[in-house]
This record gives sequence, structure tokens and C-alpha cells, in this order.
Amino acid sequence: MCAVHAGLPECGEEMSDPRAWNPWHGCRKYSEGCANCYMYYLDEARGVPEKSSEIAKTGDFYKPLMKDGSGRYRVPAGFMLRVNMTSDTFLEEAGEWLGEMWRIIRRRPDVIFYVLTKRAYRIPHCLPEDWGGGYENVSLNITCESQSAFDERWPVLEKVPAKHKGLSLSPLLTDIDITPALESGQIELVSLGGEGYGGTTPCRYEWMEKISRDCGEYGVNFVAESVGSVFVKNGSVFESDSPAVQARWAFNTGLTHISGKPEYRLYSPYDGHLLGEDELIAPVFNKNRCFRCSWLHLCSGCIGCGGCKDVALADIDGNEVAGRKQSVNRILRSRNIEDYFRNQRCSGGGSRTSRSGSRYQASSFPEKRFLAKFAQ
Repeated sequence: MCAVHAGLPECGEEMSDPRAWNPWHGCRKYSEGCANCYMYYLDEARGVPEKSSEIAKTGDFYKPLMKDGSGRYRVPAGFMLRVNMTSDTFLEEAGEWLGEMWRIIRRRPDVIFYVLTKRAYRIPHCLPEDWGGGYENVSLNITCESQSAFDERWPVLEKVPAKHKGLSLSPLLTDIDITPALESGQIELVSLGGEGYGGTTPCRYEWMEKISRDCGEYGVNFVAESVGSVFVKNGSVFESDSPAVQARWAFNTGLTHISGKPEYRLYSPYDGHLLGEDELIAPVFNKNRCFRCSWLHLCSGCIGCGGCKDVALADIDGNEVAGRKQSVNRILRSRNIEDYFRNQRCSGGGSRTSRSGSRYQASSFPEKRFLAKFAQ
């Protein structure tokens, strides 16, 4: 999972993400894809590098069950939470907490839980007793950073029963042939990101283009979420240390394609009835930012995290909500988020880009002249 879409903060900010549920923090590096882990990088930037290897429960352990003053869940129905973005769900040291994690997930059958792991071999041993063919609201995903990682992990996931499955090719370190997974018909989503956070392994356009094309042939959603710190296209090398810039460059490749949103059968946590569309969160987006994000059509929408300074709420078609710019934080603080969205349905830095030969440096966006070259 790319740290950009996971919502992880820039250096110096608190590692807190409203889109993620991190019941525990800390990990052990497991494979080559862990060499430049964003969690280790950000902990060091925050001055607490020891926290990266200290595996411990967090204060967010019961986040999905938290309620507001009116007694309603803070995480709305239909929202997706990405689980353990600062650890690994199937980490051996976290085994004692897994039972409670699954109990929390069962108590929120109206919320989607995206589970990602490099430790595929642990999955069959860590599923709850009542897993059966899989929970309707859980998506099981494996990270595959190289061909050897895919060849090791995919055969395990292939045999695990699950309602929803996906692949995260991040950080992409080599070209990968994922055809066996696509041919299985089990994969709903493939996301891809280059190496960043101190890593400089080049991400090559031809790798991304091939994977995007293969996904298209099988009707599988593909999201190019980041190109990493070093991106190579048509002999030119593009470099940036900014995750936001890396994400925008990925968007500009035009390789993302969405065949259709995965269908989740979600149920009321109160009486168990199957929820209809009008009972789920209706996503709205920041018109000034979200429409240049590769995740747009799969995203749960704006949640008022405070990260955007200039906010104009709009629906997926770009139509402004209430016809004017509004403060997301004010909206979310003033009324219940589910009611707000339902009612609406009814009624980077500033550095310049420099170039030297065919090698480019960038730390911010936009860079219009740069994009003209980039799009070639």
C-alpha cells in the first residue's frame, strides 16, 4: 500500500490517519520490499525510531466501535478502513490480538476492512473460526514487490477462501507477471506504487504499462498510485522525494482504469438487515484536489482530515455540494456525517522544478512545463 493513499502524514506530523485502522504499531522487516518502509522512515523523522520495532497495541484499537455524542458510530456505514498500515496484520507477535480484531470486524458488518500483508503464509492460520468462505466486508490483499514475492505469496492467497481479494505491487522493485492471479478470476483490484521514503529503486513505465494492460484484458481494476522516488519513462529519469508529487505523476500516466466498483454486501450492526445504497455513505470529494488522484473512483471520499486548505466539496461527477465552497471540518463537526451526506443526496512545497539534461528534479506541484515533457 502506497503511503500517499494510506493517508500517512509527511515528516514531522503525527502518524494518525482517519482512513486507516491501526490496532497495533511496529513491525519486523520481512522481505526486500521492507528495506525502505515508510513506517520506519516516518518514525525516525518523528524522533522515535525505536517505535518501529516495538510491536504494541495503539489507542485506536477500538476505533471502529467509537461513537459520537449522539451514540452513532464515528466510522460511517459503507466506509473503508485500511487495517494495520503501520504494521502487518498477520505479524507473529500480534497473534494474541487477532481474536479481538476479528470480533471488532464482526461487530461492524456495515464497514469494509481492507487487510494487506506480506506474510501470506500466515493467513490460513490467522483467520477466525467462523470465516467459512470469507467475511462479506473483508478484502484480503497481499503485497508483491517482485516476481519471487508473487511466486511465493500468490499460491497461498489463491487457496484461501475470501469474498474479496487483491494485489498491492508496492514498492514495485522489478517487472512482475501476475497473469496467474488474473486468470484465476479471484482478483478485484491491483494497485501499484514505486519505492520511496529513502528508496531509489527505479520504477519503469514499461513495467506499469504492461501490468495495466494485463489487468485490462481480464477486467480487473488497476490503480497506478505512485511512481516512487525515481521514475523512468522513454529514457528520461524523473525524481522527487515528495509522495504527493509521486502520486500525481502516477495519475498523469493515464494507466489507471476502473472496470467497476467491487460489490460488498454490508449489513446493519443494529438489526442485521442488508443495507441499501441510500443507507451507505455518499462520497463527496475536494474538487480542488481529489480529481487528480488515481483512487478517485474507489475512494470513500472526503472525511475532513484537515489536510486540505482550499476545499470545495463535489460529488463524483464534479458537481459542487450545496453549490458553494465549504469547510469540511465545519460540516463534519456540526452534524452527523451520515446524515449530512444523505441530506445532500436528497436535496507538496513550492519549490521550482529544475532540469539537467534528461534528468529532472521536483519537490512540488504543479510544474506545467515539466508535465509537457513528462506526458511524451
